[in-house]
Amino acid sequence: MKAYDTLNHEVLLEKLSSYGIRGITNLWFKSYLTNRRQYINHSDSCNNKISRYRSSCTEIKQGVPQGSVLGPLLFLLYTNDLPLNIHDANLIMYADDIVLITDSDVCAPQRKIDGVTAELELWFNRNDLIINVGKTGIMSFHNRQDKSSIKPQVSFNKSTLEYTAEFKFLGIPITETLK
Repeated sequence: MKAYDTLNHEVLLEKLSSYGIRGITNLWFKSYLTNRRQYINHSDSCNNKISRYRSSCTEIKQGVPQGSVLGPLLFLLYTNDLPLNIHDANLIMYADDIVLITDSDVCAPQRKIDGVTAELELWFNRNDLIINVGKTGIMSFHNRQDKSSIKPQVSFNKSTLEYTAEFKFLGIPITETLK
């Protein structure tokens, strides 16, 4: 499921109200989001035969319409308060990608990570969002000579996140040794 498809309409309308979008303007957004229906239309050609399939119409109960400038804007307004709810970490947010950076706490790194993870879980649960565990990784930066680097154990909503030595951020490969 894509991030834009998971937004809770009631939470979004409450957030819009907290940003000052109230009254008739908030009602316009409510009208824009509710009573929308969609179906899947699929065509396939095989051996000069064209097969067509159309699903039944289903009401959309969450998410924002895509293909307009409002979809990304509404998503950003939905997630805008996330950094205000996470302490002891810095967040880098781009569209629906989030990178969380904590500094090394030599005395109790795991405790710090557990605290930040608990804040993330609380925010995600309160905002009715999920993290795609398959696309989420944990990395600990260190120099090449340091063979004893900390590989934190992180679980999110009872799912263990995998440690990775390399990942791509906005198309740029980054390794744990910053090569």
